[in-house]
Amino acid sequence: MLKPGWNKADDTMYGNFAARRGQEHYHLVVERLPTNNGWDWTVWRPGDAPELSQHGYAPGLLTAMAAAEEVAQYWHALGGTAAGI
Repeated sequence: MLKPGWNKADDTMYGNFAARRGQEHYHLVVERLPTNNGWDWTVWRPGDAPELSQHGYAPGLLTAMAAAEEVAQYWHALGGTAAGI
């Protein structure tokens, strides 16, 4: 189970998620698109190759945050790796 921690700066939400056992660590960013018609989200894990990061679009802030959290939860379920994604 991941323990969420979101912070807000302007139209950007920053998430920092760590597993309870303290081994897995994930960074999440959700930003409003410049056209104000949606939100971009990105998830990565420090130390992983950049191409393993995941990103997407959502029409609303809460949906984008949920999508980013879902990726972090999925990676955590895989044992803390982004392998196979």
